[in-house]
Amino acid sequence: MNKRLIILICTSLLLAVSNIYSLNLKLASLLPEGTEWDLNLKKMASDWSEISDGRVKIKIYAGGIVGSEADVIRKMRIGQIDMAVLTSVGMTAIYPDSFAMSIPFLLDSEEELDYILSEFTPQFEKGFEENGFIMLAWAKSGWINIFSNKPVYSPQDLMALKFAGSVTQPGISEAFTNMGFNVVPVDVTDVLMGLQSGMIDSFYGAPMAAASYQWFALAPNMMNIKLSPVIGGIIISERAWKKVPDKYHTELLAAAKDMASGFYSEAARIEAKAINVMLDNGLQINDLTIEDYFLWKSIMVKGIASIVGDNKIVSYDTYEEVTGKLEEFRNR
Repeated sequence: MNKRLIILICTSLLLAVSNIYSLNLKLASLLPEGTEWDLNLKKMASDWSEISDGRVKIKIYAGGIVGSEADVIRKMRIGQIDMAVLTSVGMTAIYPDSFAMSIPFLLDSEEELDYILSEFTPQFEKGFEENGFIMLAWAKSGWINIFSNKPVYSPQDLMALKFAGSVTQPGISEAFTNMGFNVVPVDVTDVLMGLQSGMIDSFYGAPMAAASYQWFALAPNMMNIKLSPVIGGIIISERAWKKVPDKYHTELLAAAKDMASGFYSEAARIEAKAINVMLDNGLQINDLTIEDYFLWKSIMVKGIASIVGDNKIVSYDTYEEVTGKLEEFRNR
């Protein structure tokens, strides 16, 4: 065997080994490109590459270009997408009981949210794994408000408007419908178009999202009431995770959680910044009276019957566990 042939064989073997350990992961994100959220994701991608000596790379598809959360989940199941940043709605479509932390008016503060997350994330992460997904990190990013093209103070004010509901999780839309709201199913990626066309004139979402996606320009009233925390997650398909060499798992998970902790620490500042930007551009904050607040709370409590129970979004057992732990925390 001549020297040139030996070199060719060795080169081919080296390339083969390199390809075996080179993994290019596709990550879908609804977060607009260039936002602080998106920049955090890009840092995580850089960290993963560095940790793995360039063997595990992430390509980010930002701004919803891959499609809706339902599209992303479907593409993850068939292997077209490997990773995703999902909202609570998308996570609920995979593991419904995770919506227990997003039930309107259940949690009242960041402290309560942190406690429930610490108590239930192991249980919920097991639920995701049983459905074929690994939860890399949980992310919280502020609280959800209601935005509308007309001032909204009472539940009756919102009932007179066309309210955007979730396509990805119809059970949530059904719950709002059962509470008496005029719900129009709209995907997150279609909210702006819906507002422009008049198909909807109100929606619920985080101030950061309302500012980033420019939704507030067509719905410049924000009701000053926090419905529920904004909880998201960074997930990877179990299929893709198994392709990542085990020796990198611990450090890659730590990098994902570090990125999510950046969301945690920056959330209040980014939310305040988003609200100030919107105020400078015509946003009106609708302050509620105590009477209005209790009207909202009473109607939302009634809506729990549409969310919790057999064949509902959240199982009764999980709801009981969460509310029981919450009661313990409040009585400390």
